[in-house]
This record gives sequence, C-alpha cells and structure tokens, in this order.
Amino acid sequence: MSAKQIAVEAAEKETAADSISYIKKSLASAATPADLRSLYALLGSVQEQMALFDDARDSYASAAGIAAADADGMPVKTPEQLVLDAVRCALSTGDFQTAESFLNSPVRNSKDETVQAYIRLYSEWCDLCKVSDTASVNEPVIILKAYSELSSLEKIKPQVLLTLWYITGSAGYGEKLKKEFPSSPEAAIVNGTVQMLPAPFWYFIPRQGISQPDIANTDDGDATARIVSGQEDTVEPPASVSEKIVRLQLGLFREQANAQGLVKQLKDKGFTAAITTEKRPSGTTYFIVVVDENADGTMGVQLRTAGFECYPVFSDK
Repeated sequence: MSAKQIAVEAAEKETAADSISYIKKSLASAATPADLRSLYALLGSVQEQMALFDDARDSYASAAGIAAADADGMPVKTPEQLVLDAVRCALSTGDFQTAESFLNSPVRNSKDETVQAYIRLYSEWCDLCKVSDTASVNEPVIILKAYSELSSLEKIKPQVLLTLWYITGSAGYGEKLKKEFPSSPEAAIVNGTVQMLPAPFWYFIPRQGISQPDIANTDDGDATARIVSGQEDTVEPPASVSEKIVRLQLGLFREQANAQGLVKQLKDKGFTAAITTEKRPSGTTYFIVVVDENADGTMGVQLRTAGFECYPVFSDK
C-alpha cells in the first residue's frame, strides 16, 4: 500500500491511539522504501502529539535511517529534519544523552542554515539539562544572548528568547518576544494565553528568576489556556458543564527520581503533591506528578504564581 493511502485511512480512525495502531500494522505492507520512510515520519508526528515521546523519537530515527525519497503525496522531510525531530522528542523526556548522540551524527555537517540553527539551539538545551545550580546556567545564558542578536539564527530567535525569559525571569525578553514575534506560540506563552506542556527539560533547569506570564482572559472573564510542546501546539478543550477539574498535572517522567524531585520542589513551596503511574502501550511506565484541585478552584493559579506550569485533569463525575 502507498503511504498516502495508509495516511488517509489512519486519519479516519476514531482516536489517535487507533491511528497509531493502524499505522504500525501497516508498516509491513508499505509498497516501497519511500512509503515506509514517510509512514515512520507520520507515525512519529502522531506519537509526538500524543506525548509518546520515546516512541516518537524512535519512529523519527527509523525514518531518518531509511535511504529513500519522500513518498508521493506525503510531507517533505529531509533526513536532517527527521534527526532534529528525534532530538526534540528526546529532550522532551529530559534524555539529553540520546539527544546529543543524534546531534553528533552526520547531521552536524549539514549545509542547511535552518538545520544548523536548530543544532545550536538544541545543543544549548542539552547543556541546560545538565546544569545543577544557577551559577552553571550563566554560560548557556551568555551563549543564548549572543544567539538572540545573530541575524543568521533568526529562525530560532523565538525559542531563544523564550528560553532566556523562562530561566532568567527577565521580563525584557518576554517584551522583545511579543514585539518581534507577536503571532508565535512563544509569544502566546508570555501573554498567558498558552502553557508549556510540563516536561523535565523545563522543570529541572535551575532558574535565575521566576518568569510570570501575563494574565489573559476571555470576554466572560474565564482564563483560557493551550498546551505547547516542542514546535507543535494543540488547543486544550474547555470543560463541558458536566466536567470538573479534579487535579492539576505538573509533570510526566520516565525516571521516578525525577518525579520525586518535582514533588520535593512542590513541598518546599507548601504544596501537597502525589505521584501516579501510567504504562503506555510501548511498555514504558511514566511517573506523573499531580496536585489535587482545592475547593475554590484556585489551585492552578496558586501553582503558576509559585512558578510551576500545570494543566487541568477533568472528570465527568
């Protein structure tokens, strides 16, 4: 079967999980290496949207390893772009070792300016994942400041400014981001209309200051929020009348020790957090840090005021 035909049929499935299952089963029936390559890339994109970052990383890497062109009717992706997709997913789980191994592959010899820009950005994100105290953040901050002034790195400037805003707590970076890139997802984070998806990369960087997003409200006064992860953003559906927020999720980790570290941070700020587990179809068990909603429904505001990103978990009971 062609990748295009499989993609169309996968899109017709009832849920994203069904789409993933169908694509996986269809890999063996791919008509050509080009179709197989495009199917692995498609599989990675769906898995990434579902926050199945380990699986997405492997799918992107598999696609990058197939020496073939793009299948007819499928998105164009160079091997270098696929490697960078795998790097982004590795960083989404805090796995900087795997991210660095991908960055140190032949992709580093790319002649593509955009690819080189993202290599520089992701390399600094890897370095930020390694630091253990605020003093160690200084060197990456200096490098990122330099990057923010280079016209050759304009492609990554929104991400650079967001990173500087987040880890330094300086409102100036946020204002620059809103002024120069007002329509970007990164500016929306600063504006308070979207949130970053909780991930180890953001939670375990020692921060020199606490960055506070603006408060954004709808016409009826209800705060709106979206979740942003990597280069993609998805709208967080509003709760229906029968739904209620039962808890706030703050992080999803492969390593229990990392989840325990976040729980300690929350405890130090006066919050009571718990760890739940979820085993994905891939066999990977994730440790999820949650805080129960309080009676007056203000726990999310309290957490964000204290510097913790979070998003609501709904119940229809």
